[in-house]
Amino acid sequence: MVMDSGIFQEKSGFPKAFAILLVFQAIVGSFILVKGKESSLMVILITIPLTLLFLFSVLKLNLNPQYFEYHFFPFTLNPKKIRWDEIKEIQLVHTDPISDFGGWGVRLSKKYGKAFITGGQEIIFLKLKDGKKRSFSLKNKEELLRFLDENKIKYGI
Repeated sequence: MVMDSGIFQEKSGFPKAFAILLVFQAIVGSFILVKGKESSLMVILITIPLTLLFLFSVLKLNLNPQYFEYHFFPFTLNPKKIRWDEIKEIQLVHTDPISDFGGWGVRLSKKYGKAFITGGQEIIFLKLKDGKKRSFSLKNKEELLRFLDENKIKYGI
C-alpha cells in the first residue's frame, strides 16, 4: 500500500490458504484415485491451474485526484478507470465475502453490483451515475479515508 502525493495505491490477492487447500486436495484426491485404480491426472489437471490462479491473482487499486483505477489480473486484462465525476456515491462497507458475495473473485451481487473480492471484510462500494455498481476489497481503510479526506472526496461509512 502506498499513499504519497495525493495518491492511494493498494495490492491484494486471494488468501494463500486457498492455494494450500487446493494442493492438499490434489494430493489427497490423487491418493484416493490411485487406490481405486483410477488416473489422478484429472485431479492434477484441474488443481494445478486453479492453484496458480489463486496464487497469481492480484487486485490493484490506484486512486488519485482525477480517477479511481482498478486492475484485477488475470480477470481484467487492462486497468479500468472511473473518473470521480462519474461516481454518484462512495461507501466504505463491512461485509462478509461468503454471505454477501458467495465467495471470492469477480462476483455479481444485486446489492453491491460487480464486485472484485480478494479477502477481508472491508470494501469500497461505488454507485456510478450511469446506474452501475462496483465493489472492491480493501485492506487499508484508514489510509483510504485519509486519501478521500485530503482530496475532499465525499463518502459514507
